[in-house]
Amino acid sequence: MTTYAHIVGWGKYIPEKVVTNHDLAKIMDTSDEWIKSRTGISERRFAGKDESTATMAIAAAQLALDRARITPSAVDLIIVATLCPEHVFPSTACLVQDAIGATHAGAYDLSAACAGFIYALSMGTAMIQSSMAKVVLVIGSETVSRVLDVQDRNTYPLFGDGAGAVVLQAHETPGGVLATVLGSDGSGAEHLCIPAGGSKLPASRETVDQRLHYIKMNGREVYRFATRVMGRAAKQACEKAGVALNEVDLFIPHQANIRIIESASKYLKISENKVFTNLNKYGNTSTASIPIALCEAIEAGRVHNKDKLVMVGFGGGLSWGAAVGQWGVPMPYKQHGWWYKSLRWMVYRWARVRSATIRLSRWLESLLPEENGADPYTTPVKEKHKE
Repeated sequence: MTTYAHIVGWGKYIPEKVVTNHDLAKIMDTSDEWIKSRTGISERRFAGKDESTATMAIAAAQLALDRARITPSAVDLIIVATLCPEHVFPSTACLVQDAIGATHAGAYDLSAACAGFIYALSMGTAMIQSSMAKVVLVIGSETVSRVLDVQDRNTYPLFGDGAGAVVLQAHETPGGVLATVLGSDGSGAEHLCIPAGGSKLPASRETVDQRLHYIKMNGREVYRFATRVMGRAAKQACEKAGVALNEVDLFIPHQANIRIIESASKYLKISENKVFTNLNKYGNTSTASIPIALCEAIEAGRVHNKDKLVMVGFGGGLSWGAAVGQWGVPMPYKQHGWWYKSLRWMVYRWARVRSATIRLSRWLESLLPEENGADPYTTPVKEKHKE
């Protein structure tokens, strides 16, 4: 029997801090007209000092699970797509797992830059279709503002922060994610990257002085790449899913540049009223852009039961991906009552208590003497002398 991966929950988190084009004009050589005419962006959101990739991912994940009416303990796998993880390791996904109380979930981060959400959606779908998981939490979360160079007016105005999440669940009903297409071209890696901070160029005084820990982009090359692959990838995904382009009800592209979106729409011959955009408010939120746009399309009443959706992203790598799905949740979505919200609050409160209890138990255990009287991780091994 065929198993289908349906999106049954969705959630987003948007930081409160708004940074307009006029705000940027005060700190760099740019203007509202210059930015808007080239990108379509009017403002973006930057994370506050108490917000991070993990905290935003957690907030979006909780909302998605609440809407799906699924308890965290039922989640089998958590995938966080991000180019700005909380740490090099542990994974941001593990921090999400602990915070929401997903006691039976595996967790890992996925790095595919702005195409990351589609990659993660594809991985989650494959896990469900192969019967290795029944519930997968897929998250795109970014604090790109913390890797932007304020001295680079070609990249600083383009990006913003935020998080979006969806819950995939196994169903026998046909629909859900019908097909995905993934692609990459590493020969263009240098055109969109953060040069330092990895094993090739570890952090040093030189890398900091040369500002190599910020995003570097060859805008002309990235634009050419995006206009070539975005429409083509979406078309390939539709063909794989057996969905004609004229059957597409809503096109949700990666929110990077209005010109690129218009080029892809023209290539696909999709009318403007079937294209969802919100980059004027948020800029390019990288892996979070597609799930945030999906959430806002639902809020705006643009998604209906049985609708066929096409989502497509592209980014550093160079990488790209597209997904075609058939919506299976009845619309409009019915809000839960106060009792349900109170119950969910208790679930996440208990997750915090559980985490604190485990940490306390681990600390108390560390105070106990080892059975053999020595700690193998701190006690040096004495070499035996040959007689």
